[in-house]
Amino acid sequence: MAEKRKGQNGSLGAKLRSFLPEPRLLAILVVCVTTITVVLVYFHLVLERTIVVDARTGAFEIELEAELAGKVFRNVWICEKPEDGAAQETVSQGPIGCPSLTHRLVGPEAKVAPTLPVGSELEFTAQPGLLRIDVVSLPERYRDTDVGRLEGGALALVGREALEAFGTLALSGTAKIGALFSETDRVSTASGSYQIRGYTPVGLISGEMRELRSGKLLGGARVRFVKDDDETATAHIAVTLAEPDRSLMRVTAISGHATSNIAVRYYFTEEVIIRPSFFDALILDPAVQLFAMIFGAIAGYGWLKRLSKGTRAGQDR
Repeated sequence: MAEKRKGQNGSLGAKLRSFLPEPRLLAILVVCVTTITVVLVYFHLVLERTIVVDARTGAFEIELEAELAGKVFRNVWICEKPEDGAAQETVSQGPIGCPSLTHRLVGPEAKVAPTLPVGSELEFTAQPGLLRIDVVSLPERYRDTDVGRLEGGALALVGREALEAFGTLALSGTAKIGALFSETDRVSTASGSYQIRGYTPVGLISGEMRELRSGKLLGGARVRFVKDDDETATAHIAVTLAEPDRSLMRVTAISGHATSNIAVRYYFTEEVIIRPSFFDALILDPAVQLFAMIFGAIAGYGWLKRLSKGTRAGQDR
């Protein structure tokens, strides 16, 4: 009886071994799976890339990571807190709203060159003939300074002449392009595009980056760069007013050279993270494309050769 059981166990073990590949083949398979896993993890979590977003929008917000200084604005209305003990020199009516209990509206000033420190939170809103920059908050250490008088207030460029003289405003910080869904009085993103550039396998050696993924931004998009932990990443932004008569800014944002991705959200939808995949990089690699062409030519030649042999054999019969 024991011998019978032993025989059954032996036959079962033989069957199990028959389903397993040979040790050498199994080792190769393990090495391949491990290599692919390491490559995918390295590509997504370590390998740096650059994202470019070009959007036409009526709204965006930013928390500065570099001081805004040296930029001259023309024909500016200023909504600011009055100086302590100063007479309330203000206008009764103006082109923008200003909380009269805490702030005053002055202007228009011919030229203004504000200095806003790192950590300032700004909201940009474009309307026909008007660009408004709301100073939402400032770092606490600036609240008792002249700069602190702008907190809760705004700068407004009014009129075609002021908008045509705007030029380009360079900013750096954590930005969100487009309006919130609840901000129905602000124009969100009207159109735009994005491009993700990164390294292919050969590019890692040559240092050359290629376009790995790109697409269009539809109306209503709210866009930001995100880190792996879902926090908003740094964007370097250029703001222009290409068409002063329209209520749109052209906002071009470039991410830092890092492992950040792009997050896009539309009305009543969940935020979608867009990132390149390793297979995008593999397919777009010129060396892989060359090898694919060569192997394709060889396979095509072999197929034609077999086809011609089969045709001759049929004729001989």
